[in-house]
Amino acid sequence: MKLGQLIVSGIAASVLSFGALAQEQQSQPQREPGQRAPGGPREGGGGFGMGGRQLSPERAAAAWNLQATGVAGRLGLNAEQTKALVSAYVAARQSHNAEADKLRQEAMQRREEGGGPEGMREIMTKLQELDKSQRESLEKSLTGAIGADAAAKAIPSLGLFSRQWDNLTDVFSTFKLDSAKQQAGLNAIEEFATTSGAAQLRARAARGPDGGGEGGPDREAMRAAAQESRQKLLAAMQPILNKEQLTKLEESMGGGGRGPGAGGRRQGGGS
Repeated sequence: MKLGQLIVSGIAASVLSFGALAQEQQSQPQREPGQRAPGGPREGGGGFGMGGRQLSPERAAAAWNLQATGVAGRLGLNAEQTKALVSAYVAARQSHNAEADKLRQEAMQRREEGGGPEGMREIMTKLQELDKSQRESLEKSLTGAIGADAAAKAIPSLGLFSRQWDNLTDVFSTFKLDSAKQQAGLNAIEEFATTSGAAQLRARAARGPDGGGEGGPDREAMRAAAQESRQKLLAAMQPILNKEQLTKLEESMGGGGRGPGAGGRRQGGGS
């Protein structure tokens, strides 16, 4: 089997695993942030790629609200602008989730029908197109709500549609910090999410459209960059969190030292 086919087959398994994950979550109670499932990983475990365990609708909405509020605080928006940003972002995440769920169902159906690598490539292309269109739509909404300059500063993170950002925010929200510490922590998590997202885009570009780009991504460099980002986040959190909180946040990040996306999925397909 050619290298490109091996990679595409791996991508297909990754896409389909989220359909199985959704079915598993429907049959299991939602756990507390960072709580380990019996015999399984903690919620939100895995490297900080675009993926991660999907939260319940209520907790996901709370995480999105907090993410957007943190971005608004970083940008120095007023109360009216903050409300508009939160509204636009939550609506975008809900829309993206609904469309991504349809693609996951399509991927599962194709697997059941014996679809090959070409079908999975098509699904991945659709996911990328979905990410792009939803990101453009969100940027347009943000531009109307908070102005072009602020929107341009907000979209690199808000346009990630990242479940791993959701999971870290979900855990962080349980710490009940004062406003200054909460804003500092949200800024650090946002920077981590944005840096990791950029690393995944570079890795995807190195793979090429068929997953078999010349040379492919430098995996050792990816691991080193992921570890550096992880340590930078933990260092930023040390003045903010106590030892117990820091440990809980670190555990929710999963094992360190893996490349971007380890244990998770690509950008966008499941916010």
